[in-house]
Amino acid sequence: MEALQHLEAINMAEWIKQIVQARWLVASLGEHANPPWWRSQATAPVSIGILERLYPRTALVASLEIASRAACFVHDAPLARTGQYHLFRLPVADDLAVREWLRQPAGIKTLQQLAAVAPEDRLASLAALADREAAPNGQGPVNCGSITTLHRKGTIQKLCAVYVTAFSRGYLVVPYLEGTTE
Repeated sequence: MEALQHLEAINMAEWIKQIVQARWLVASLGEHANPPWWRSQATAPVSIGILERLYPRTALVASLEIASRAACFVHDAPLARTGQYHLFRLPVADDLAVREWLRQPAGIKTLQQLAAVAPEDRLASLAALADREAAPNGQGPVNCGSITTLHRKGTIQKLCAVYVTAFSRGYLVVPYLEGTTE
């Protein structure tokens, strides 16, 4: 059984890149949804321009951080219980790995590529990240499985698929993963 889990795991650097891509795209789409899911506007060109003056080398990281915090607040609200995780609140070790990766040239390059995606093309980019994964139906909180599957192929895709459906249909959704009870 453990050998099967190992085969389902994906490369950590690729996994982190997918998390960053999903966070940027969902954060940006949430800012521009009608009505907005959160009101940070941190991924808007004007905001990025202001952040570039304040943080010339890390403006896009700051933009992602601001938008992610706004999204995290909105995601945490309906998930009143502890032990539930979502795209914007991962286990501490995973969040730290993402932050560290964003300091690397590959992280900066990924954010530059994401920021260059036109707002009207971001939903299609998120759909491509979902990779035809089936999305559980529902509005509000949507259980997408267990946190133990976080590093397996298909988990990030499932979360992205739920967001794609929600943005396409115009309603707020909070896909989450149940924590373990150990």
